[in-house]
Amino acid sequence: MIESSDYITCHVPSTEQTKHLINKEMLSIMKKGSFLINTSRGEVIDEQALIDGLKNKKIGGAALDVYEIEPPTNKELLVLDNLICTPHIGAQTKEGQELASSVIAEKIIQKLLERQAESNQT
Repeated sequence: MIESSDYITCHVPSTEQTKHLINKEMLSIMKKGSFLINTSRGEVIDEQALIDGLKNKKIGGAALDVYEIEPPTNKELLVLDNLICTPHIGAQTKEGQELASSVIAEKIIQKLLERQAESNQT
């Protein structure tokens, strides 16, 4: 599938098995002119291999919102004209922040009630 896909997106966690899943070998078999999108974890892509693939026009372009080192410091990567870099802020929506706030508040209340119950037992 990699050899014939126009777009490849990464949706995997960062594990020993997924580290540099997209590497020089994988990029070499991608369809010429295809695009790579990574919104999962930065370690999934070998950035040096990606840089080489983008510079050599092996792939048409890439879009990243995660990087091997956060925040991104690899200037060679950041200046490529066939790469779009964005911040990894998917949860920074109004709804996402409201949900996170509610979950945190519920956990704090739960912990306080547990401590109060423990106090009452002694």
